[in-house]
Amino acid sequence: MSSDSNVQDDSLAEAVKSMEDLVNEAVQVYELDKEKTNVIDDLYNSLKVITNFLGFSIDLNPALLNLAPETRALLTPTLDIFITKPNSKCEQKRFDQLTLDETANVLRYAIPTIINMAKSDRMNKDKKIATLRASTKKLQRLPYSNMESVVTDTSIHIGEVER
Repeated sequence: MSSDSNVQDDSLAEAVKSMEDLVNEAVQVYELDKEKTNVIDDLYNSLKVITNFLGFSIDLNPALLNLAPETRALLTPTLDIFITKPNSKCEQKRFDQLTLDETANVLRYAIPTIINMAKSDRMNKDKKIATLRASTKKLQRLPYSNMESVVTDTSIHIGEVER
């Protein structure tokens, strides 16, 4: 009986060890889940400031969110995602409500797209500002004394207008 008792003690010790391992793994998963939440919150808050300022909306490929191909997904500047399903029903998700995989997929797609849109916007603004600068320089070359005399010259008389 002593050998049966030792076998039972060994199997009980293994069960206790397995439970300890399970608890340790569960604690690590819990800690990682808390860290994931904190990281996504920080990412969401930082990215929202940038996207709000830029004001771009982006059509997302539905596969990024594990949606049917005929679904439309739109990422707004407020980081809301509007999902229009094939049956025309709409739903709204916040970026920070996505799964970890969906978040990574959206970031891999959206960040380069936002960068390209921002570059295009910057180049358009650069052209407009350059045009305004050139116009301002041309206007500044006009002599102010002549402009004042044209505006304040009361010696110019307008004849009667025939009806």
